[in-house]
Amino acid sequence: MRPISITLTNFGPFLNEYIDFRNVHENQLFLISGKTGSGKTMIFDAIVYALFGEASTKGRKELDLRSHFADGKSPMTVVFEFKLGDSYFKVERQGAFYKEGNVSKTNGQLDIFQYIEDGYELRESKITAGNQMLKDLLGVDAEQFRQLFILPQGEFKRFLLSKSIEKQEILRTLFDSQRFEMIQKQLTDDVKESRDQIERNFDQLENYWHDIETFNDASLQEHKATPVRQTEQLLKVIPEFEHAGNQLLEQLTKQQQSQQQQLESIQQQLEHNKQLQDNFHKLQQNQAELAKLNEREPEIEDLKQTLTKLNEVKPLANLIENKKTLDEKRLATEQQLYQVEKTIGQLVQEQTELQQHYDRQQNHSETIEQQRQFLSNTKMFYQHIEKYKTAYKQITDIQQVYNEQSQQLTEVKERIEQLHNELKDEQPDYEAIEKIDQQIYELTNQIKEYQRNVTAKQQYIKNQEEIEQQQAELKEQEQRLAQLTASYNNIDQVNLQFNNKQETITQIQAILNIGDTCPVCGNEVHELGQHIDFETLSKREQELSKLEHSMQQCKEQIIQHTTTLEHLTTQQTANPVNMDETYDIAELEQQLTQIQDQRTAAKQRNTYIQNQRTQLQQLEQQAHTLELDLKKSEAQYQQNETLINDFERVTQCANTTDFVKTFDAQNEDVTNFDNTVEQLNNDLQKCQNQLNIERNSKKYVEAQLQDIKDELQTTDEKVQQEMHRIGFTTMAQVQTAIEQLNNKSAIETEINTFEKEKQTISIVVSQLEEATRNQTVANIDDLEQQVSVQQTELTQITTQLNQHEYKVDFNKTKFTAIKNLIAELNDYLHTQQEIFQLSEILAGKNEHKLTLENYVLIHYLERILGQANQRLALMTNQRYQLKRRQQVSQGYSGLEIDVFDAYSNQTRHISSLSGGESFQASLALALGLSEIVQQEAGGIVLSSMFVDEGFGTLDQETLETALDTLLSLKSTGRMVGIISHVSELKQRIPLILEVTTEGYQSVTQFKQQ
Repeated sequence: MRPISITLTNFGPFLNEYIDFRNVHENQLFLISGKTGSGKTMIFDAIVYALFGEASTKGRKELDLRSHFADGKSPMTVVFEFKLGDSYFKVERQGAFYKEGNVSKTNGQLDIFQYIEDGYELRESKITAGNQMLKDLLGVDAEQFRQLFILPQGEFKRFLLSKSIEKQEILRTLFDSQRFEMIQKQLTDDVKESRDQIERNFDQLENYWHDIETFNDASLQEHKATPVRQTEQLLKVIPEFEHAGNQLLEQLTKQQQSQQQQLESIQQQLEHNKQLQDNFHKLQQNQAELAKLNEREPEIEDLKQTLTKLNEVKPLANLIENKKTLDEKRLATEQQLYQVEKTIGQLVQEQTELQQHYDRQQNHSETIEQQRQFLSNTKMFYQHIEKYKTAYKQITDIQQVYNEQSQQLTEVKERIEQLHNELKDEQPDYEAIEKIDQQIYELTNQIKEYQRNVTAKQQYIKNQEEIEQQQAELKEQEQRLAQLTASYNNIDQVNLQFNNKQETITQIQAILNIGDTCPVCGNEVHELGQHIDFETLSKREQELSKLEHSMQQCKEQIIQHTTTLEHLTTQQTANPVNMDETYDIAELEQQLTQIQDQRTAAKQRNTYIQNQRTQLQQLEQQAHTLELDLKKSEAQYQQNETLINDFERVTQCANTTDFVKTFDAQNEDVTNFDNTVEQLNNDLQKCQNQLNIERNSKKYVEAQLQDIKDELQTTDEKVQQEMHRIGFTTMAQVQTAIEQLNNKSAIETEINTFEKEKQTISIVVSQLEEATRNQTVANIDDLEQQVSVQQTELTQITTQLNQHEYKVDFNKTKFTAIKNLIAELNDYLHTQQEIFQLSEILAGKNEHKLTLENYVLIHYLERILGQANQRLALMTNQRYQLKRRQQVSQGYSGLEIDVFDAYSNQTRHISSLSGGESFQASLALALGLSEIVQQEAGGIVLSSMFVDEGFGTLDQETLETALDTLLSLKSTGRMVGIISHVSELKQRIPLILEVTTEGYQSVTQFKQQ
């Protein structure tokens, strides 16, 4: 992430400020300089606030960032543009505030834009979603951003001096080590679940074994009493259960098969006699029905003769029916011809009336053509009538505007001449202000030197008091350590090595029986009871752990107090103070105030001159604009005048209103005439077409009527011929014969039904006589009684067999489940043993007493220290190296940092470093931390870094080394910004972003040395 620009509105001391970071060229180091309280750190706050809605330091809240001098109705806003990779983004964040006069708070806003093609396009406008989007883009949260991009005032030293638990929180966030804690927790939960699963499996095994059927066998009942945890013994006796069940099953199966055969034999005899009895009964019924059919033979012969006569009359009946149809068709056609002739008469009368109306309309054609010519000539004016209305209206307004512009131009030229006479050639004098700034800078440094001497006096007194306090606390910790050591030695430590082995011992007990050989000691097992009180052992070990932890804390406190005493004593000896020397700071401050007043007066005069020249430039631009407007007004007047003259000449109307009325009236007359003529032509044509259609229809109907009459005559001749052939002399005879035709189908059906019934019954009688010949029926009731007895016996045997089969299958299912469950238990116990041990190790039950997450954090800290020591060695002439403190205790230990002094060849507490040395160590550690995080979080690109304060504690040589370290970052492609009051930095760093206080607000300006 590389800043491009930032705009601050009502943010801290900046009411309306724009900072363009493009003044910082590629890979350039720049200094942010200004008075104390001018707002240098606020620039860092603004960057962090724009991206995360927070300040660069945790102590500042959002409400603290708003300027106290802001307008009560104006919000606090930050507009931040930055480059990320090859993409450009702009963030506009507005803070929540209470608008003047309102009771409720005005909510904040957040807009995120991305530069695409020729401009910025909105990507997100919701605060929650926008914050997440920025976090995803940058790859870090606010805490990580402070550690990587901005090293705030006083905060990057916090990591160096923090305790293990504090470092753990920071490293957790940066390296996302919570996942290792989750792994450890998940493994612990899995182990607990595994142990619960083992117990559930044994409970299930107990249930399976309890359900096994013994078939009332004494030996099997004895085997069933075997404890289920003796899994090997269970597997040995299962075959005996299976053999006993199968043997009994075979006996019952043979009994069932024998009984089934006896029952089937008797059932076959019963079915045969029932069928024979039924056949005798059916034979008697069919013989009676056949006798009845033979009695109807004469009746059927009469019906056959009647059917022959009816077949000869059918053709004649068809001819008579055709003649009737033709008569009906002739009458319909004659009626159709009458309707066609009537329609033709009506159409001829309508055609005559339409022609007369058309002739009357043609008498007005000459007047209509004159109106049509007028519409054609003026159509263009009518279509653009709004343009001519505007011309009539504007011509008067333009004349008035022209006169006003002429008067205004005269006044502006008089004001320009007045400003020229007042300013002459005077320009702002910025060199005088720079000379005054140099005097202010020298006096300020002298005042700071006096103040440091006064502070050194106060620090000397404070250190002396701290030495006395540390000596008292050291004595107290030594006494407490002696008490804890005595308590530790008084605790019995026998058998503690067996703690945490309860699970292993329980598993061994589960597979052993009395009399077996112990796999641990090789001796014979005489009993399986408990010999060790694991609960007491656990409590003793916990008590020892607490004492060890307390003793370790005491030792650390003793080391810390001893180191602090050595450090304070060294400081008192190395920095002697003259307690009698005095410093007159008030006089210097009075001189500084006088020079600052001179600077204010000079700046006000420069501002006045600059404002007057700006006003002169604006007036000259205004005069030029007025001259152009006059020419434009004159051209518009002439254009409107030409339009009006053309309109009145062609339309012969003095205004647009009269013209529109005339045009609309004549256009309506022409349109009505054209529509009427067109409608009459259409009606005449339609009438003629309909008349032609009706005349053609008349010819067609007349021809059709003649054809029907001819066909009717031919049909009548055929009827007479057919009557003569059959022997009918009158139509009455024919009609009687035709009426009998309706019964023809019934006669045919009756004859066919009789013949089919007789044939079917004859066949059945023959078959039944053959089936019953030489047969006698046995006693059916006796046979049914025998079947019932045999069926009852078979049901009893089958019930016994089914019950036993169910028991055998049930045992088989249970035995399979038991074998599978035992195999699963054995495999599970074998595989889970290593997981149980791994869980204990990751939970901290190891020789180093480190959890998995703590081990990972130590790994990252070692890498950070290795990277930091490369720079710290250069800055301290190979004297200091940062070392991780080695210790063994529970919790997040092992993250404290000590310093190794090569001069004394000893490791000492980090707090023993001086202020300048602490800054060197903090800077090296911060740079090492940022580089390791960048290596681990591949998506994070550190294109810039900002450092706030700390250089004032360094001597000249160390300051040069620290600057060389920061300058080396330029080679890595980073833009580095530094906040400091140290004057030497201005000589080493050519580009300065100067923050200047003007009353209650501050302004910024980039300067090149």
